Amino acid sequence: MKTLANRLLSAPHALLISSLIMASLLLPVLVKAESTPVPKYKVEVIVFEHYALKGWTEERWPEEVELPSTHKSTPLSSKGVSPLWMRSRTNQLNAVEQKMRNSYRVLFHQTWSQNAYKSKKSPTVLIENDRKGGSTFLGTVRLYKTRFAHIEIDLELEKRIPTKVREAFAQNQQTPLAELPSHWRFSLKEARKIKPGELHYIDHPLFGVLIQVHKEK
Repeated sequence: MKTLANRLLSAPHALLISSLIMASLLLPVLVKAESTPVPKYKVEVIVFEHYALKGWTEERWPEEVELPSTHKSTPLSSKGVSPLWMRSRTNQLNAVEQKMRNSYRVLFHQTWSQNAYKSKKSPTVLIENDRKGGSTFLGTVRLYKTRFAHIEIDLELEKRIPTKVREAFAQNQQTPLAELPSHWRFSLKEARKIKPGELHYIDHPLFGVLIQVHKEK
């Protein structure tokens, strides 16, 4: 007669026991993976435009630019809302902004914290300003985390054509001066890997972006 131990160690029972043992070994790993929190980063962005006029005629600018895709973007006013769970944070680049004001006009400077997902389908944050009579911009910032943090910027700026360069700009654009509009639109798109603490400069002849991220504990 087979003992209970022998019956348990027979082929079907041995396979079942082996499966249970493997499952018990893998369970802590699966639980740990599921419970790993989404990394959170503090993001600080400064958008500025140049006072210098040479950028207007450095190249021929397209008459139409593609607007940033703001579909399903999360406005900065949406604090504490899934999936980004954004929070307001204090600016750390105020001294940098102050130094910039001699050569540039700052259009936007804000700081927030947000979740950074691994997927490239990570949501975007909507940023914009509304300066009546001045330059206005609309755009998105997307932060995601693979092995490293990555940032994507997509901005559209509408800027008044300065009186001093209207004639030269019209010639450069091969457009009759009488048909030249009062404002022109420009776009800036950039994607790059970004290390926490590094200050990144995204350049354009007429405007630009400074961006810095810090991983939050």
